[in-house]
Amino acid sequence: MINTNSSYKACHGLFARYPLATQAVTSSGRIIRSMILMLRDGDRVTFFVLSREPGEGGPRYTLCPWRAAGVVHITAEGGAVPDAVVDILTRGVPIPQDGSLFGWIHGDAVTALISVSTRYVPAAPQFRWTVMPLAGIPEDQWPPFTGEHFLGPWFWEGLEAGNIVFLDHFIAATPGTVFWADTTSVLGSDACVVAHDTRSPEAYVLLRGCYVPWQALRTRHPVPPLEVLLADPGKIDLAHRFGPAVTARATSAASPARAPSPACAPAASATSSRSTPRRRATRTTR
Repeated sequence: MINTNSSYKACHGLFARYPLATQAVTSSGRIIRSMILMLRDGDRVTFFVLSREPGEGGPRYTLCPWRAAGVVHITAEGGAVPDAVVDILTRGVPIPQDGSLFGWIHGDAVTALISVSTRYVPAAPQFRWTVMPLAGIPEDQWPPFTGEHFLGPWFWEGLEAGNIVFLDHFIAATPGTVFWADTTSVLGSDACVVAHDTRSPEAYVLLRGCYVPWQALRTRHPVPPLEVLLADPGKIDLAHRFGPAVTARATSAASPARAPSPACAPAASATSSRSTPRRRATRTTR
């Protein structure tokens, strides 16, 4: 058993360091923030929900398995918590918010997109992240973690180093540029298309072209011409999708945009899964 003072500080540090993993909901006039932590044990992962709500004398934290029973309260007053809780707080990897889109930087250009989704199904919580390189580029410009099964601390380290960039704000500010296209009949999954090269305020360039899940590129599925995908009336302008999220983030730096905070409730055990993304923006490199 470990004194909760150090665990309390660890909880505070997680929310301070990982705002892009934080979700928020309002309950009875209070803002409750939460994040999902993934703890890996060999080839198995378990998901936990760390929540923070306001309280007298400072925020209160709770930790529980995602959609399962067993809540641990972590307060500033101290007390003992199980060693397993400390292990989760120190080794658990925060999962980016549901629906987030990131880019991999090679040189001064985004050469791949990274799409993240989290959702709950009765059998298990599902976490999916997909690398979508820009079709037609050499594989040595793909992210070095392409094909990795589990997200690791290296993701956040890459974000801090500038090798990975958060794209939601950038895309929201460039309507008519980045679209989600239905290519499932051809590629087996959706794709993201960019109408023209677009330079960000940070000086990197989101390149024109089609971003496709890496599995489709490895199997050499023919990628439809960009002009055909841009002419599709069913394509989705991602600026419209990300716009409300950007507004929400501007209101509160740690306030998220999308899915409601996951709950601690009776359910089955947690496992990990990765597959092609939902209808989100991503770009494929080759």
